[in-house]
Amino acid sequence: MPIRNSTAAALALALLAAPAAAQDQDFASPVARGAHSGARLLSAGAPDGGVYRLGLEITLDPGTVTYWRSPGDAGAPPVLDFSGSENVAAVETLYPAPKHIAEAGMTVAGYDESLIFPLRVTPGKAGERVVVKLALDYAACAQICLPVKAKLSLAPPTTGSSPFAETLAAAEILVPRRIAASEAGKFIAVARAGAGAWTLRYLGPGKAADVFIEAPEPFIIDSVADGEGGFALKLGEGKLEGAIAARATVRTEKGGVELPLTLD
Repeated sequence: MPIRNSTAAALALALLAAPAAAQDQDFASPVARGAHSGARLLSAGAPDGGVYRLGLEITLDPGTVTYWRSPGDAGAPPVLDFSGSENVAAVETLYPAPKHIAEAGMTVAGYDESLIFPLRVTPGKAGERVVVKLALDYAACAQICLPVKAKLSLAPPTTGSSPFAETLAAAEILVPRRIAASEAGKFIAVARAGAGAWTLRYLGPGKAADVFIEAPEPFIIDSVADGEGGFALKLGEGKLEGAIAARATVRTEKGGVELPLTLD
């Protein structure tokens, strides 16, 4: 009798869990497994102000690295192609602040833990079904670097409560806040420190953990903490013949800021 009761109880729990599991699948695409990693799309639920909040989740096996949009001296940035989507006018990809990671004698900008790239999806026609289709290329680097390709598809529901809403909200917090050029001076101070060298000090809220400089080709600007609360910037590639219009991403404990700066 106790065994029969236990079996009945287990069956009842399974039946109760089945609708919830099915609902979860409505808000997430199947996982596409690749080398040392997996990828899927997540939905936060109904559109907000006419825009769907989604996320590209990449899970990394222990000891695996993938790259930021500007990896630096080595590495390959992720490539997201949404051209096969249905009733999608635009997709904006947001990037969490990366880390500087030592790799094969070089330093790259990337991620060594699983992460989510938040996505902003604008429908072509409001009120009609949206299908987000992503052809994804990224690198997964463990002992060797391997290219990974994945095809993901998700039709975000227009009603219901997403089990991933809080997860996506937490991922959005890790995206650096964009600062206009007119406000940049309130957040950073940059001074010349020699030929092709500068110092950068963060003036904003929180503590700066790292700084990343994006510059147009052929320039590469390296950055490293100077041990005095600031960061030393150095021209790694390219010849300085005038001002360089660049962008700085400052990582703090709460995501950070992204802002324009001029190096001359």
